[in-house]
Amino acid sequence: MKGFIVACSAMLALPLAAQVAEYHSPVDIPFLMSGSFGEPRPNHFHCGIDVKTQGVIGKRVLAVSDGYVSRLTVGYDGFGNAAYVTHTDGNISVYCHLNAFVSELQERVLRQQYAEESERVDVRLSPEDFPVKAGDLIAYSGNTGASLAPHLHLELHRAADGARIDPLPYFIRLPKDDMPPVAHGLKLYPCPGQGVVNGAGEPVTFTATADASARVLRAWGKVGAAVWADDYMNGTQNKFGIRRITLRVDGRQVFQSLMDEFMPDENPLVNAWGDYGHYCRTKHWYLKAFVDPGNTLSMLHTDENRGWVDICEERDYVFEYVLEDLKGNQRTYRFTVRGARNDGLLAEEAERERARMASGARLMYDRPNVVQGPGMELRIPTGALMKDDVLRVRIEAQEDGVSNRYTLHDDFFPLAKRATLMLAPREPVARPEQCYIESSRGYVGGTYADGWYSARIRDLGERYALAVDTVAPECKLLSSLKGKKVSRIRFSVSDKGSGIRSFKAYVDGQFVLFTADDGVRACRLSDTPVRPNGKVRRLVVKVADRCGNETIEEYEFIY
Repeated sequence: MKGFIVACSAMLALPLAAQVAEYHSPVDIPFLMSGSFGEPRPNHFHCGIDVKTQGVIGKRVLAVSDGYVSRLTVGYDGFGNAAYVTHTDGNISVYCHLNAFVSELQERVLRQQYAEESERVDVRLSPEDFPVKAGDLIAYSGNTGASLAPHLHLELHRAADGARIDPLPYFIRLPKDDMPPVAHGLKLYPCPGQGVVNGAGEPVTFTATADASARVLRAWGKVGAAVWADDYMNGTQNKFGIRRITLRVDGRQVFQSLMDEFMPDENPLVNAWGDYGHYCRTKHWYLKAFVDPGNTLSMLHTDENRGWVDICEERDYVFEYVLEDLKGNQRTYRFTVRGARNDGLLAEEAERERARMASGARLMYDRPNVVQGPGMELRIPTGALMKDDVLRVRIEAQEDGVSNRYTLHDDFFPLAKRATLMLAPREPVARPEQCYIESSRGYVGGTYADGWYSARIRDLGERYALAVDTVAPECKLLSSLKGKKVSRIRFSVSDKGSGIRSFKAYVDGQFVLFTADDGVRACRLSDTPVRPNGKVRRLVVKVADRCGNETIEEYEFIY
């Protein structure tokens, strides 16, 4: 990228991971990645690596080490079809978005789906049910679940505590990588009420090179830095997360992150490490080198000032970012912050911050918070907030609505733990089960008790209100059943209110499995227990939404 100077040296790189055993490749095609471990996403980190499958489904998926297939899931965690293998070294490998399992495992899944009359199942196996050796075939790659294109999502869990572990060190010999990370942008933040940058209390974005004198910013008081960067690998155009980020000021380390493992409950804290608001506006993650007091991410390490830098002398401070990948490829960026005394402006910013904190309901990060309004109560648990903040609730009356509409905050406001939102209808509701809480993004849900609906919410930067759903789902037949050789039946199902809760189908009273794909439910009759006899069959389809509204359709066909 133009304007950047490379400073690479594998010889100078610190070791990034403990020595681990080498695993067998999960595929028998060239090992190329499209996603790396720990990449920031809204509300979560990428918990594994994405392995390319040449843009198609049906590639062989192989056990990476000795062990046994311990679990098979369909429809859980956005994984689509997923296989879990428990290994003798204490790790569990998870293979996701699969098209199908090998026949013996597929039969086990199918039996449980019919026993539970549900496509969504969780099958548990014992060590003697399906033992595997490294390289054994267990499944075929696909595009199921929350997948945008065919690939294999591979995770590694530590069985002892459930930690998510970077799988790449176990395959370090496979990818070719002599390409260092690249920073696309840097950002300098004044600490609210305690710092200024370039004569203002707003953050400044900029680019930098290896030459600190090429970029000089003026500041006074406390400031913090952030970087937007990507890593790269040979043989692919994809972008990856940064394994290690180090920030030094005048040669002294003030921050370092090492993305090698994390616990599942740390996922929501990604919104606190990254500049969540900036991401929502631009889709670019700036990862901060300063840490809020409530941010307990284990992969972040700071000095005693939690990464904030005190610009308290009228001199130049040299900031140095070092970005490094697993193979030791490095790139260094430097810039200068010039101490420029401005006590008057600093006092103005302090007063502005005091006024902001007094403009609404004061929230404390280290204790529970309760915010109340007409027909609304919000309960925020300890650990949900990263720092003390203020909530500015706006209430809008809705003449035709079930309740008022509540805007809890006027900006992005994600939580590390879910809060409980309680809303009351303005008038008694005849059928409470047909009401639910909705946000500006759609259905939230909730339970009803003593005149209140309660739901768990994650983002305070949305609008919330009660909605009612009295309309049954739509179910449209996409196949012709008039012919004599019906072999496959497809339906399109949709719901404009609370959304689809269940879809069940029966042929002559016997359950038959339909699988879902982008709102279409499909069934191949030869895969069901129903055997052809050339006679007229009766098909009953039942579709229910989350508010209990149900559509029942009946058809006849010859099979």
